[in-house]
Amino acid sequence: MADSLYADSPFVSLLSDYGFKATFGNQHNTLFLRRALQALISSAVPIVAVTFEQTTFEGATADSRSGLYDLACTDAKGNHFLVEMQVSRYPEFLQRMKFYAFTKFNTLVRRGDFHFGNMPRIYCVGILLHNVFPALPGYQQHLNLRNA
Repeated sequence: MADSLYADSPFVSLLSDYGFKATFGNQHNTLFLRRALQALISSAVPIVAVTFEQTTFEGATADSRSGLYDLACTDAKGNHFLVEMQVSRYPEFLQRMKFYAFTKFNTLVRRGDFHFGNMPRIYCVGILLHNVFPALPGYQQHLNLRNA
């Protein structure tokens, strides 16, 4: 669907996997990613550095699910960001994002005397072409897509 919207364009669409990862997943220049994440989480404190992480994870057991997200990184304060872009309508998108967040949570929690107050924040950022929360207050929704 996104390909047909930009088939005549001489530019690579940010809505394509390649365009998204080339723009925001550039490990040599993280400016776009840092500014976008800072704006999305409404933080007055600038994100000064990010470290990219592996974007795949294996299931904990042989019969559990594995996953693949578009972008995973950690900022200088230890906050984790999982970014997923979805162009087509996918009714289970929210469930998938919860699964990703809880999987990351499970990798950070340790057995024994664990203090949850010291745990870093986990941000799951979903960038969607379609609105999945049309009338629900309390969900941060930013939309600024323009055709020039």
